[in-house]
Order: sequence, then structure tokens, then C-alpha cells
Amino acid sequence: MMGMVYSWRWRLFWGAAVAVSIASVSWAADPSVRLGFVDLQTVITQSKEGQAAMNTVKAEATEKQKEISAKEADIKQMDADLQKQASALSEAARKDKEEEIRRKLRDLKRVTEDFNRDLAKREGEMVNDLLKDLTTVIRDYGKEKGFSLIIEKGQSGVIYGNDSADLTKEILERYNTRRSKK
Repeated sequence: MMGMVYSWRWRLFWGAAVAVSIASVSWAADPSVRLGFVDLQTVITQSKEGQAAMNTVKAEATEKQKEISAKEADIKQMDADLQKQASALSEAARKDKEEEIRRKLRDLKRVTEDFNRDLAKREGEMVNDLLKDLTTVIRDYGKEKGFSLIIEKGQSGVIYGNDSADLTKEILERYNTRRSKK
């Protein structure tokens, strides 16, 4: 999840850096330039939609984790039974049981890897969907309020920003109260 947000932020940072560099000379002479920044991660994690999306993903993850835990318990029980019965089983029967346990372990590993991959994909899709909507909200806000530039705070290189330039609360409020397109 963070990798997708990071690459998006990185592109935003460089785009903003180029825009600021090109326009800095003219902005220095124009006192009406308004700059602001937004902490997108905060908006995503604190917004109603972001929290709902995260809760949905967590619920799916919890359900799948129960399935994985049940399979783990089954394998442990099979292994414990094999250890108890090892002396009473024939060599062929013991090898069959051991092979069955190895097969179930491979299947469990595959299920776990698929689950982790699907979860990462789901989280990435969730973040991308939220960012699309959030970007529209920020653009509309910037146009309405007369901002020349709004950049992302996180890893974009904002080392210092005056509190009056921090638009995170306003964007979060607007994002939460806008009419959802869904």
C-alpha cells in the first residue's frame, strides 16, 4: 500500500518542485500568490470513506485469517496424531501421512501467499480510488479559494509550512461532507 502512495507522492513532489522552480521568480514579485499543503495520508486515514474502506479490507482479512488459522490447526492436529501413532503405523502408512502433511503445508503456504498478494492489491486499489476522489476535491478547493499551488505534505519535501498553509483539516472536512458519487 505504501509503495503505491509513495510513487504517487514522488511524482507529485517532482511536479510541484518543477512548478515552484519555474514560477518562483514571478511569485516573489506577486504578493497575491497563495500556497498550501495537504497531508493526504491523514485525510485518507481519517476520512469517513477511508475508514470505511479500511474497515472493509480489515474485515475481509480477518475472515481469510480465520480460514488460514483453521488450516494451520488442522495440520498441527494431523502432525500430533502422526507422532502418537508413529510406532503403530507401518512404514508405508507413516510416509503417506507425512506426505499428506507436507502437501497441506504447501497448500497453506500458497493460500497465505495468495491472501497477502490479494490484500496488498485490494489496499492499493482502495488508496487509488480514494486519491482520485480526493484529488478532485483538492483541485476544486484550490480553484474556489484562489490557490496558486497546493502540494502534498508527506514525503514531498515540505520541511516547514506555516499552519495557515496547512489545508489538511479543511480538505478532510470538505471530503467528508461532499456528495459522494457512489
